[in-house]
This record gives sequence, C-alpha cells and structure tokens, in this order.
Amino acid sequence: MHVLTRSFLLFLTLWLTLELAVRFIFVSTMEGRFDYGYHPTAGFQEVDGKVNLKRTGGRRFFPQSFQKERPKDVYRVMVVGDSVARGTSVNESYTGYLQKELLAAGIKAECLNLGLPGFGARRKDLVVQQVLKYQPSLVILHVGTTNEYEDEREWGKKESFNSPHPKNWLMRSLAMRQVYGIKTEKVDGQLLPQEVRAIGSAQDAMTEQIASKDPEKQRQWTQFVEATTRESIKRLQDAGIPTLIVTQVNFEISDQQVTLDDRSISTWSGDLASDKVLLLPMKSVFTPDQARTLFMDSAHVLPEGHRLIAKSLASLLKEKGWLPQPLQK
Repeated sequence: MHVLTRSFLLFLTLWLTLELAVRFIFVSTMEGRFDYGYHPTAGFQEVDGKVNLKRTGGRRFFPQSFQKERPKDVYRVMVVGDSVARGTSVNESYTGYLQKELLAAGIKAECLNLGLPGFGARRKDLVVQQVLKYQPSLVILHVGTTNEYEDEREWGKKESFNSPHPKNWLMRSLAMRQVYGIKTEKVDGQLLPQEVRAIGSAQDAMTEQIASKDPEKQRQWTQFVEATTRESIKRLQDAGIPTLIVTQVNFEISDQQVTLDDRSISTWSGDLASDKVLLLPMKSVFTPDQARTLFMDSAHVLPEGHRLIAKSLASLLKEKGWLPQPLQK
C-alpha cells in the first residue's frame, strides 16, 4: 500500500511538473492547437512590436515577419486566402510577384502571404479579423467555394474536442494535450504504416466527394460563402481598408474542350465592387489555352500563373489610382 502511495505521489509530482513546464515554457506552441484553425490569434506571434507568422494552431503560414505598427512610408498588402493564393512559396505566389512589381515601380511595398491550405470562408474571415489590427494599406481576399467541407469538418473537430463532455475533461490539462498531439502527429501521422494512413485519407476523400456531389449541400455551401464573404468585406470597409477580391476559377477539360468555371461566384460577387472594393476574377486573367499549361490541377496554378495574376493585380491597382506615388530617387 505504501509502495502504491509513493508511486502515485511520484507520478503526480512528475505530472504536475510537466503541466507547469507546458504552461509556462511551451504555451506558445500550444496556442490554438486543438481549435483546428478557429483560434482567433493562432499563428500570429507578437513580440516586442514585431509580428511573426508561425505554423501553429491549424494555420500553416509561411514564416514571415513584419512590424505591428506599419511604417508610414510602407504600402502594406496582406493577402488572405486558401492554398491557391498561398502557392508553393512566398516568392512564387502572386503575393511575392506583386511585391516585385510594386518595388520595380518605385513603391516601398510590403506584401504578406496569409494563404492557408484548406481554409474556407469561415476560417478566412477569422484571419481577416486579425489582419485588421495590423494597419494594412490593402487587403486582397481570395474567394473560392471548394474548401467548405474542410471548414465544416474542422469546426466539428474543434467543437467536439472543446466540449464539456466528460470524455474531454482530461484534455483540460495542457500536458495531456501535448501527449495527445504527439500521438496524433508523430505516431498516427508518421509511424503508422503508409497503408493504414492511406485508408484514413481515402475515407475522408470519399466523404468529401459524396458531399460535393450533393446539390443541396453545394447550395448551402455556396450561400454560406457568399454571406461570409459579405461579412468580411463589411468588416474591412467599416475599418476603412481598401479591398481587392480575387475570385477563384476552376480548370476543367472534357472532350479536349477547356472550361474555366468560377462555381457561380460571378453571380453575386459583382455587386460587391465599389469605390473601395475592386474585383479581379481569375477567369479574366487566363485564356483557355494558357490554362492548359498554367494549372497544375483543377484549382492550383503554377508559379507562372501566379506571376500573371500579380501583373493583373498591379495593372488594376494602377488603373484605379490605388497605388501611392513612387519614391523619389
């Protein structure tokens, strides 16, 4: 009995030590970890007046840094979007190419890529809300309709994990969450045989495919994207921030015929345009022949495609007189 008591006390002491270590040493890496992209500030690390974009809390930002207070002479562009806007790197995304275009025109520009894989309208709106704090000169919002399944799925995970159900009581411990995270990311995600992981991925893909073929589900998602996008635009306009909307187009080929389909976004996005909101449909950037070589799949474009989008963005901003005067040499 005494041995059990001593063993229990030793275990309890070690666990409390681990809990304190996680709470005070590793807390920054835990922020939003089990909110699956729905934590309001996950990925935005503010230190000594500087903001570092981090891969954490379900937000796989490309690592970037900027001053929280925008310097007065800097034209700060913040791009909020999904994996299409994100691209394969900052430099080879339309964010990076736009910065090169603006710098070449003599404009002291700072373009930041906040594209996040799998993010739909709801999670992008949360990023927009955080972006409002950083005094952007322009926000580019990339709008599409293909990630609502992911948003819905991750919202379900977040609600389940953070519910008051007794099964989740142990997860109030950050140490237990760290152990759980190691299990899911290292053991389930890396050490399980590829065949086992492939089964899970295939099941998830099948569920998404079934949902995407459901007309009623598609209608609900389309309506939700429209409503949430309008909310995002209103937030930006209420804050007085000029906004440019890039609308996604999907590349489809059938019987050697190329179709560029915006999934009905054009039916409602046009009336968002105003003297403070510009619209650039990706459909207007590419010809069908260009799309054959510039799309890597149905939605994502190669770096050359990003470069063309950036040129169109720069031309539109210049045409509308939205760019600041070039710096005097």
